[in-house]
Amino acid sequence: MLGSVALAVVAAASGVVASPLELIKRTSPGTGTNNGFYYSFWTDGGGSVNYNNGDRGSYDVTWSNVNNFVAGKGWNPGAARSISYNGTWNGASVNSYLSVYGWTRNPLIEYYIVEAFGTYNPSTGASKLGTVVSDGGTYDIYRTQRVNQPSIEGTSTFYQFWSVRQQHRVGGTVTVGNHFNAWSQSGLTLGTHDYQILATEGYQSSGSARIEVFDGSTGGGGDTTPAPGDGGGGGGGSGGCSVAKWGQCGGQGFTGCTTCESGSSCQAASQWYSQCL
Repeated sequence: MLGSVALAVVAAASGVVASPLELIKRTSPGTGTNNGFYYSFWTDGGGSVNYNNGDRGSYDVTWSNVNNFVAGKGWNPGAARSISYNGTWNGASVNSYLSVYGWTRNPLIEYYIVEAFGTYNPSTGASKLGTVVSDGGTYDIYRTQRVNQPSIEGTSTFYQFWSVRQQHRVGGTVTVGNHFNAWSQSGLTLGTHDYQILATEGYQSSGSARIEVFDGSTGGGGDTTPAPGDGGGGGGGSGGCSVAKWGQCGGQGFTGCTTCESGSSCQAASQWYSQCL
């Protein structure tokens, strides 16, 4: 891990001058803990990725002309928990995913519960094994295989399990256990859990995201009156509830709260997603 002095030398050599505050804020690729959450930041080195851990379960990331990166916050080990999240994801028009992302060992499995994807559907070319209805949406189930690719155990061959949401959203609650059960019923067996994060991924693209993640049992997952800043969870109607600024308030297939807290209004970013701004 480079220190601030080394980073300043690298920045100067590359012709990019950053302030000392920016250098301190940046998080180097790797894993660790921050404000009670586990984080993982991986990049294959192509292009530029600026990932920053923020307060509580928040992070922000900006990427430019990357080949591939995955970054986010969550827990280690993973579990069949409920995960609530909110934020902004400027990846709808590029090759990017927003997902619950994790790994297991014995067997080595990489898994995705995809909440939204951009120009490329990650299930393209895979055979659908079924569907699971959860948290106000329908997810398609797939399995793919990676051969001699990077993993938490080095270069390996392993399967990927997928739940890909048909109705894209950026904010809500993911009841992870529903997906684990559906995968098992489709013949997909997970191993012993390693880490589990709410991840932003970019592939051969540029974009940005600002996300905050909560344990569903404490972050208002699905409550009709969300806790401040949790973005409305994944359930409940509009009566008696309000969505914090930056949370999702509408979009095709969205079933959560549609009333923004005072000082913000619900604005459409696309047919899939409206946000309190």
